[in-house]
Amino acid sequence: MPTPRHLFKPERHRALELLAPCGHGCTETTMLAHGFSIDMMVELIDLGLATVQTEWFVAGGYQGERARVRITEAGRRALSDQFAARSSVNGVQAPKRRIASAIPSKAVRPFL
Repeated sequence: MPTPRHLFKPERHRALELLAPCGHGCTETTMLAHGFSIDMMVELIDLGLATVQTEWFVAGGYQGERARVRITEAGRRALSDQFAARSSVNGVQAPKRRIASAIPSKAVRPFL
């Protein structure tokens, strides 16, 4: 089955690669620091490849709100399918690789 080309713009691919190993996702600030625009993050969310959730935090007596972006299963599948398509040689499909982290998502992991 051919993969839609619009899902695999290099910037989207790079964003999904950043989000894939992060069980808790990445904050909007982290995504911006890696060079991703708000518009690109909105595209990922609109395509169903990522979700966003706001959360409250307290740091140094300051209370604020931040957005956290997480990859969805559809995003993992799209990333996995792209790797499989790249691995295909002479029309022979390579086995699909799982992108998910080897660490269970419920494990305590540091935030980025």
